[in-house]
Amino acid sequence: MMLRQAARAGAQSGTIMTLADMGTQLLVEGKTTDDYSVERTLRWTVVGLTLHGPYFLGGFSILDKQFGAATSLRIVATKTATAQLLLFPPYLVALFGTMGYMEGHPDIAEKIQTQVPKAFITGCVFWPIANFVNFSFVSPTLRVPYLACAGGVWNSYLSWTNSKSNEIREEKGK
Repeated sequence: MMLRQAARAGAQSGTIMTLADMGTQLLVEGKTTDDYSVERTLRWTVVGLTLHGPYFLGGFSILDKQFGAATSLRIVATKTATAQLLLFPPYLVALFGTMGYMEGHPDIAEKIQTQVPKAFITGCVFWPIANFVNFSFVSPTLRVPYLACAGGVWNSYLSWTNSKSNEIREEKGK
């Protein structure tokens, strides 16, 4: 049963992360079909399938068991703070480490040290609001799809910032 849930969570996250990167490249960065990076999109697909969906399915299941149903503002605030402080940082390390590996980054530790603090600080504005809604109004069976949708917005930001850091690194190398 848990394997089926993890597969479903991965498929949902993989799909949404794919769409988020496509939207980022085409709409935010203004790329055309000539300079669109299929490889970049596939990296985000892999991260959604194998990391994001299963990681947050497991993480939020633990929070639900630890704190119970979000029946009060106190429980919602506790779950939100716990997710932000305990679930989010390891995910960012895994995300940027995985992306660095798949991109062939020459110094993955440097990528993590550069990207994680910026993403964490920005995430401290975005994710507490998204998680407050998640724990207050979203049923447990719909949390991963909801978070994947919120994550679509977030992942557009991550895709953009990851791409920008790669462009800066490539410019320095020239």
